[in-house]
Amino acid sequence: MKILTEERHTTRARILVSAEALFAERGFEVVSLREITGAAGVNVAAVNYHFGSKEKLIDAVVTRHLVPVNEERLSQLDKLEKQFSGAPIPVEEILKAFLSPVLQHIASGEMSEDLFKKFMGRLIGERGYSLPVGTCSLFAVMAGRFAAAFQRAVPQLDEKSALWRMHFSFGVMAHTLTNGETLRQLSDGRSGNPSTETLLGNIIDFCRAGIEFEGREL
Repeated sequence: MKILTEERHTTRARILVSAEALFAERGFEVVSLREITGAAGVNVAAVNYHFGSKEKLIDAVVTRHLVPVNEERLSQLDKLEKQFSGAPIPVEEILKAFLSPVLQHIASGEMSEDLFKKFMGRLIGERGYSLPVGTCSLFAVMAGRFAAAFQRAVPQLDEKSALWRMHFSFGVMAHTLTNGETLRQLSDGRSGNPSTETLLGNIIDFCRAGIEFEGREL
């Protein structure tokens, strides 16, 4: 969800873009308001005027990115439910609908792909469950519908287990996006540098085994 060209140079847009880049590199809690305003070339009063506080600026960033991701998830699930006409949807297909919108959104970003991967990883890992009030209903609908789809696909899953396994899968995605470069450094490059598409395929394979696992109850 890019900021339109004619909007990029407004004060509000400059603050958002600068905040996102800093959050991607260092995390939401570490970056100070003065660092954001310095990068945007505005004063602190501008943040207070347009957003009210740093926390509300973070809420604006979260809303700007996670709402379209969740809308796309629901859209993809709608298509799958129509395609399978009420029959259980394969777990792999549900996971694609759940996880791929994150990577699709990364491809639409204004930052470099590597930086935006970090940003989306932090957004999911650090802020994904500290949601602006206005986004909670959409998240609740998304979580409920995907949990139900996983339950139909894996009959032994109760709702609680389905929700937790979705949470685990989300965590795999967040950690991979945020810390892929760390793994390459620690392995001295032996881990390689797989494409986003390859990563998604491997994440889905890994998470599918977890969703289908006939393990202990929570």
